[in-house]
Amino acid sequence: MRKVAAVVGIAIVGAVAACGMAMRSDAAADGKTEVAAFNEKFRAAHERMDTPGILGMWAETGVSLLPDTAPVVGKPAIVKFMNGAMANLTGYKELKVEMDFHDVRVCGEWATEWAIEHQVIQPPDGKPVIDHWGKFALILHKDSDGVWRVQQEMWNSTPKPE
Repeated sequence: MRKVAAVVGIAIVGAVAACGMAMRSDAAADGKTEVAAFNEKFRAAHERMDTPGILGMWAETGVSLLPDTAPVVGKPAIVKFMNGAMANLTGYKELKVEMDFHDVRVCGEWATEWAIEHQVIQPPDGKPVIDHWGKFALILHKDSDGVWRVQQEMWNSTPKPE
């Protein structure tokens, strides 16, 4: 009888462990689906040059690490920086924005990823089109309201991929 109880006990422990692993796997898959939806929203907001939409995707404690600038820390500083940058782009139009995300990793309420981005931009006054390639890394956090937001970003230029 003790052997039967031990076998049943081991089977129950194994089933509970397997169920827990499956739930974690399902949660990670759900997280990746949510991050993929965030990524498309992020790309589309950049393509529309939708500054309020982009800023709405930032965490209050976000940090932007851009080349040749000091870290931009906190959403108020990010808003100020972004509004200043956009003021210098009056008349510019995004013709194309592509973002190819890689290595999306979700762990609970945190996610990391990196991407290659390609922007084709039409300056005003008939100036030549700008064809820019870059790479960036994002750390995302799922806030208490269930929304993924940028906690940290790092962008820089890159050669056109082969």
